[in-house]
Amino acid sequence: MIDIIEAKKYIEGFLKGKNAKYLVFVAIGLMILIATSSFDGADGKIQAKNSTEQRLEQMLNQIEGISDASVMINWSNNKPEGVIIVAKGTENPAIKKMIHDAAAAALGVKANKIEVFSKKEGDLK
Repeated sequence: MIDIIEAKKYIEGFLKGKNAKYLVFVAIGLMILIATSSFDGADGKIQAKNSTEQRLEQMLNQIEGISDASVMINWSNNKPEGVIIVAKGTENPAIKKMIHDAAAAALGVKANKIEVFSKKEGDLK
């Protein structure tokens, strides 16, 4: 019983005065930190996915014979599961194979999970 009474007195003494204000600020700060870290995590994953698509597009557009490449990656559990690439120049079978090989190497995806299509003339990305 004595321990409980002493603990109660200690807590009451702590909550009086300036300590209570600091405790409130610390609690609010922790809540803000937790809330923002959850949202940043989700946004960070989306940005990483978009960044991967953009980087692959940039790399493909640098390859001789390929232009105006657009990439869509299907993600599952933070791993690429499938890839669709639409680009100009894919009418040439050798170019199409280069695109398959580049995407497979960059993403670690098997070639049968990558589809490559020809982009229509005059269409936007």
